[in-house]
Amino acid sequence: MSATTPAPRQTSDVERAERYSRTRELLSVAGMLYGLAVQALLFWSGSSARLRDAVGRRVPGGWRLDVGYALVYGLVEHALGLPLAYYRDYAVEHQYELSNQDHRAWLAEEAKKTAVGLVFEVPLTAVAFGVIRRWPRRWWLVLTALAMPFTVLVAQLYPVLIAPIFNRFVPLRDAALGERVRALAERAGVRIADVVQMDMSRQTRKANAFFAGIGPTRRVALGDTLVDQFTPDEVEVVVAHELGHQVHGDIWKGVALGGVLTLAGAYGVATLAPAIAARSRRRSGVAAIDDVASLPLLGLLLGAFSALAMPLANGFSRRFVERPADRYALDLTGRPDAFVSAMERLGRLNLTDPDPSPIVKMVLHSHPTLKERIQMARAYRHEP
Repeated sequence: MSATTPAPRQTSDVERAERYSRTRELLSVAGMLYGLAVQALLFWSGSSARLRDAVGRRVPGGWRLDVGYALVYGLVEHALGLPLAYYRDYAVEHQYELSNQDHRAWLAEEAKKTAVGLVFEVPLTAVAFGVIRRWPRRWWLVLTALAMPFTVLVAQLYPVLIAPIFNRFVPLRDAALGERVRALAERAGVRIADVVQMDMSRQTRKANAFFAGIGPTRRVALGDTLVDQFTPDEVEVVVAHELGHQVHGDIWKGVALGGVLTLAGAYGVATLAPAIAARSRRRSGVAAIDDVASLPLLGLLLGAFSALAMPLANGFSRRFVERPADRYALDLTGRPDAFVSAMERLGRLNLTDPDPSPIVKMVLHSHPTLKERIQMARAYRHEP
C-alpha cells in the first residue's frame, strides 16, 4: 500500500450497532405491514371463505368448525410468515454474529413456537366466536373482560410452563453469585424460591435476566451469557432492575394500560367490522362477523389499531415502568459505576443503538435509550 493510499476505515462498535438496530427496526415494521397485508389478502380474495368451506366439508358446524378453521388458518398464517422470520431471526442474526443456532436448531425452535401458538390460538378463536354469537352487540365488552385475567395468567405462567420448552433451567453454578442475588432480593422485600441459570447460549450471544413463576415458586432466571460475561456487580444491578418491576407492581400497570387499549380496540373493531363485512360480502364470501371466516378481517383491524397505539404503549413503558426500575436499581445497589458498565456491556453484546432517532424511539422503543440510561446513572453519582 502506498503512502498516499488511505487505510481502510474500520467499522466501530457503535456503527455496527446502529446498522443492526436499523435493520431490525425496518424488519419489525415490515413484518407488521406484511402481516396486515396477508390478512387483508386472505379476507378480500375470498380465500378465508373457501378455507371455511373446505374445513366445513370435513367437520360438523358450530364450535368444531371454528376449531378446525382456526387450526388450518393458523398453520397457513405461520407458513406465510416463515420466509420473513427466517431472514429476520436467522440470516440477520448470523450476519451480525449474534446467533448460535444452525438451520436445524432454528427450524426446530420455529416448529415449537408454531405448536405453542396454536395451542393458544385455536381455543381462543373458538371462544371468541362463541362470545360474538352469544352477545352480538356487547361481545367486545365480554371479550375485553375475559382478556384481562387471561393476560395476567399467561404472563405469570409463561416462564414456568412455556419457557422450559425452549430452554433448560438449572441451579446457578456460581454459588457466591446466587447468595448475592438472594441477599439483594431480601433487601428489596421480594421473596424468591431459587436463583437459576438458563442456557440462552443455545440460541444467542445476547444476555438477559427475568423473574419466573408466581408466589412461592418465584425464581430469578439468569441467562448463562449474562453470568459468563458480566461481573458480579453488573449482574447485581441487572437483577435489581428486575426487582424494581416486582416492587413497583409493574405487571398491574401493564394490565391496566392493556385493558384500556384492548377495550378501545375491541370497540373500534365492533364498530367497523360489521359494516366492512356487509359491504364486501360478494367479494369476500363473508357476510357477518359471526362467521369464523371473518377472522382475518378482525385480525387486520386489531393489528392496525395495535400499530397506532404502539407509540402510546411504548411511551408509557419508558416513562412509568422502565425509568423507575432503573432508578430503583441504583437506589437498591448504590452502584452507579456498575450500572454504567453493565449498560455499556449490554449495548456491545446485544448490538444496541445507544441513541436512536426521536421518532424511532417514540414508535418502537419500550425502554429509555442506552445513552439516557447511562446519563441517568452518571448523574446519580453527584446526587446528595
